[in-house]
Amino acid sequence: MTTPYSNFGQSDDLNVNRLLENFGKLSQQYEKMIDELTEASGHGEAADGLVRVEVGPEGTLLGVKIDPRAMRLGSDALAEAIMEAATKALSQATERLSEVMAPLTGGVEEFNETVRDRLPHSGLRPQVGSDSRVAEALRELQEIRAKYERQ
Repeated sequence: MTTPYSNFGQSDDLNVNRLLENFGKLSQQYEKMIDELTEASGHGEAADGLVRVEVGPEGTLLGVKIDPRAMRLGSDALAEAIMEAATKALSQATERLSEVMAPLTGGVEEFNETVRDRLPHSGLRPQVGSDSRVAEALRELQEIRAKYERQ
């Protein structure tokens, strides 16, 4: 005779297996997201490519390349070109971060608006890339990753 509870143990096992499978997929997605966040960078050029800047995911300056021909620009024009390239690099890094974070932030545009509101309108400031929400999300994702690596 079969009762409504005859298959209770099997059903629970299937549910647990599905839950573990979903958790594994989610964990892999977060690992991928963390990798993408930590590797995100931005590149910017100015003065017809004579000045190039690269920034990391938190806005950290990773490199500046100045073609020798850029020295003919004069100090003010060269400084302006460096700032322009850095601003473009930060913008590109921010866009990349927003793409990666979109599943957690509810959409690229909303995240971009939040970050853009904090960008300076008349130049570059060193801490721009360390937007508190982005940095906090990155820290949280790194903590999650570390937690799962220990298990």
